[in-house]
Amino acid sequence: MSLTRDPAIVALREKLEQRVEELSDEATEQIFTDIPAYRNADEHLRRDVRAHVNAHLRASIETLGADREVTREDLLFVRPHAARRGKRVSLSDFVQAFYVGERVLWDTAIELADDDESRRAALAFASRLPRYFEVATTHAAEVYLETQEQLAATGERIRRDLLEDLLAGRDLEPGPRLDAAHAAGLRDGSSFVVISAIPNVSPTDEQLLRGGAAALARAAGPSTPPLAVVRQNEIVLVVPLADGFPATIAPRLDDVQHRLADAGLPLAVAVSTAVSRLASVPEAYREANTIRAAHGSTPGVFALSELSAFEYLTLRPNPTASRLIAPSVHEFVAQDAQDGGPLIATLREYVACDLNARRAAENLHIHVNTAHYRLSRIAERTGLDLHRVSHLIEILISARLADAELVASHNTDRPN
Repeated sequence: MSLTRDPAIVALREKLEQRVEELSDEATEQIFTDIPAYRNADEHLRRDVRAHVNAHLRASIETLGADREVTREDLLFVRPHAARRGKRVSLSDFVQAFYVGERVLWDTAIELADDDESRRAALAFASRLPRYFEVATTHAAEVYLETQEQLAATGERIRRDLLEDLLAGRDLEPGPRLDAAHAAGLRDGSSFVVISAIPNVSPTDEQLLRGGAAALARAAGPSTPPLAVVRQNEIVLVVPLADGFPATIAPRLDDVQHRLADAGLPLAVAVSTAVSRLASVPEAYREANTIRAAHGSTPGVFALSELSAFEYLTLRPNPTASRLIAPSVHEFVAQDAQDGGPLIATLREYVACDLNARRAAENLHIHVNTAHYRLSRIAERTGLDLHRVSHLIEILISARLADAELVASHNTDRPN
């Protein structure tokens, strides 16, 4: 006998159809009581979930007595509900809510089975439900994931566009980009830094860079996730500072940089000074690029807040500054470098100790007479007076520029 004409099945189907509104209310209440993601829902979501439950219960009941199995085309009503739910709840919670409705329906079918014929009808219904559940949940999950991908793509596009606007110094108009800036804690008057990171060797899989961006964001950001974007082979972050001081970021970044390097993604990470205006983002980005470029693609964390103004100004080769220094000073610096650099090292420590030769000798673990001898050798070979600040600065600048030229040369020779 065809299922559509089986009296017991027809009777069970009619009883379930009579109670479908009641069952929809019961299942909806259970969903909002038992599943955390739904507990604080507004009335609009409650109505939407109830309509979705009702449609599923009716479609499930229709399978009882049908001569064919359910198909995705029979369940087109799932798509708009799954798309809307994909913006608010997890996939596991979404599927669990679907299961609640099916369980309420099955429990009612068992309750109505009070004789042999009705129990046979309930078993026939039970044989149909797994296939319905499989098709419906697979279809719903696909739509849900499709929605998530669209949301992610839209969100990423907005973040990319926001970053490009910030780097170009464009004003942000009211809309998605300004909303994204505020969501990342970026407002005029707040303090933030720009971080630029590049890999030592370009990864073959872009997902590695995305993972690196997420790890840096977690390490650098406060409770608010910062703006983090992968631009071709570069990771750029604009990070609000909870305490206003960029120096607190460097140790956290250093730790994650080492862990990323161990995982196969060695990054050169550069951190700008703190700025407090969105219009200053381009300058902060240039700062980060300057310090990063000065170290090439050497892995590590390089924060401008850890440099003095003097160190920053001599970070890169400067032909003009170099020409302003006497050739004898350059010759001395070059020769000392060939000899291992003991004289320049002594001079730097002497300056760091506020021109106290005894303290400099102690820090260098040499005799004070050795320190005095080295300082006299510097004065003799350069023709400068080490008691004059301007003469000291000239030698230090020459040494810093020589270091910068060496790094630049090394980076130029490094194979890609």
